[in-house]
Amino acid sequence: MIGKLLRYAILFLLPFAVYAGWLAVARRRLRGHENEPGWRDAPLVWLTAAGLGLVLLGFIVAAIFDGFDADCTYIPSRMVDGQLVPAELRCDDA
Repeated sequence: MIGKLLRYAILFLLPFAVYAGWLAVARRRLRGHENEPGWRDAPLVWLTAAGLGLVLLGFIVAAIFDGFDADCTYIPSRMVDGQLVPAELRCDDA
């Protein structure tokens, strides 16, 4: 679970990291210039939108490639003789 959260956090922060890299290069090239770029000039709305777009794309890719096998059946948790039987995934081995 932590791995999945970390994956999506990295996807969200990726545009900010790319902008930080660009900012470092731009500051080095424009050192001493009056219009030296900074984080105050950052397009935070666009960076946030790009990060959310990457997270959404990650959700879509995960839904497509991390799904259940076609031969598996999900059986929800249930009560049997007063005992709670946990959910299970039964797969037909063909």
